[in-house]
Amino acid sequence: MGSVNSEQVTEIERSGDARIPWLLVIGVIALGFLVRGWNLHGRGYTADEVAELMLARKPLATVVMDEDDDRFPPLYRTILVIWDNAWGSEEAARWLSVVAGGLTVIVVWRAGAALLDERDAVWPALLMACCPFNIHFAREGRAYAVYGLFAAMMFWAALRLLRRGERRDWALMVASTIAAVYCHWYAVPLGCVLWLFVFYAGWRRDGWRRPVGAAIATAVLLIPAPILLIRASADLPDEELYAGFDLEALGYTFVSLAGGFTIGPAMKELRSMPAAEGIRQFMPWLAAVGFAGLTLAWQAVRRLGIGLPLAMLVATSTLLVPLLGYLGNVSGSGFVYRYVVWLAVPYALILGAGAARCRVSWLARIAVVVLLAVNAVALYNRAYDARYDEEDFRAVAAKLEELGAAEAPVLVASNYMGHALQYYWPTERSLTSFPIFAHHGEQRAERLAEFKAAHPAGTKYWIVSQWLPEDDVRRETRDAVLAELGAKPEAELVQMEIYSAEVR
Repeated sequence: MGSVNSEQVTEIERSGDARIPWLLVIGVIALGFLVRGWNLHGRGYTADEVAELMLARKPLATVVMDEDDDRFPPLYRTILVIWDNAWGSEEAARWLSVVAGGLTVIVVWRAGAALLDERDAVWPALLMACCPFNIHFAREGRAYAVYGLFAAMMFWAALRLLRRGERRDWALMVASTIAAVYCHWYAVPLGCVLWLFVFYAGWRRDGWRRPVGAAIATAVLLIPAPILLIRASADLPDEELYAGFDLEALGYTFVSLAGGFTIGPAMKELRSMPAAEGIRQFMPWLAAVGFAGLTLAWQAVRRLGIGLPLAMLVATSTLLVPLLGYLGNVSGSGFVYRYVVWLAVPYALILGAGAARCRVSWLARIAVVVLLAVNAVALYNRAYDARYDEEDFRAVAAKLEELGAAEAPVLVASNYMGHALQYYWPTERSLTSFPIFAHHGEQRAERLAEFKAAHPAGTKYWIVSQWLPEDDVRRETRDAVLAELGAKPEAELVQMEIYSAEVR
């Protein structure tokens, strides 16, 4: 590298811009679909997935009008209803996410072409194809893979607009922004940042007509959005959990881009130990991810230079995420990793730009190998290490069968979890749930009294509960109920616990 001057490097990097390595591109796209769809239904649904499936059973008109009890906008669920009906099976829900995740790889490939050139665009696509963070959400039947796809389209449109200002680019920007916002409200702050950059670049280069026209069209099409949000916020269930944002959450978010949630201590372990101990156990992975990320980020600066494209990608990642996190603390809404699922896009584009210098930098080659190795370990752990398993209500139902609960009543701690288990539980069998938030004491007492009255003294029954860490606001109430019922622990799955008791 020392014998190659900057002009030669530029010539090497930009030689063959028009040549698209089609076999490599097709292979990367196929890899993206493969790792997202492989053994997709190897585990059962989570409670959140079951909740989505139940809401998608409502009439399409009800879904479109957003007449449900959550605050999320209606586009994803509308797509899900149409998709499930077309395939005739609720199992298709996860495949919708797989398709969205695979399409995101294609969109990032095209965004990479707008950021770099046709030859080097495969690098961002490769990093997105292997990104465990995106893969995680592309394997669950929820809104986040589709939301991530629309967000990726926003980045693609924005990068095209930083280069040129054609009508089709503004049309893509408007359409992707509308779709993303009606899929998830957290697309609003992302859209604001992206629009700030493209508005400035477009006005400066082409004058005010197209930027202003596109902004007005977007604003008009988003007029229903605040109405939907106000309506949705008015009838939320009062059982929401608050997750605060801090530096540890910020660091975990960025490490998860390369490792998903399946390197270092598992989520359950992290929630059971002090932050300092979690960081200590994460140190080898932090070192690997830090080396790869910082090396490729520096190589990206050398490849792109300091300009609007790089500034936009940095603003939407390293600046916007902490801003959203701390604003969530102030507003009381907290911070949830999946709400910034779009973070995988600037990750792939920035590090992919750095990876494009592999032809001229041995350090970039080492960093790419390290990053892909971390990705591979994370994907292996997800598939084969039970420590990282998520809640699985099909497994819970099977465990109850194994314990001999086929004819015994089942009591579930949490109405939300009860609905999830009911999905796999035969309708003719007894299953009752009760709320475990402290402020639902009256309803909880009524449910427990009804359950006891329905079964004679001495009847053995089973209690299912989500595993709860010591600092969970529901833990004290749940433990008090278990003690009152005389519950005995019988089995523990990764995220769930099973107890037995007798009616007294």
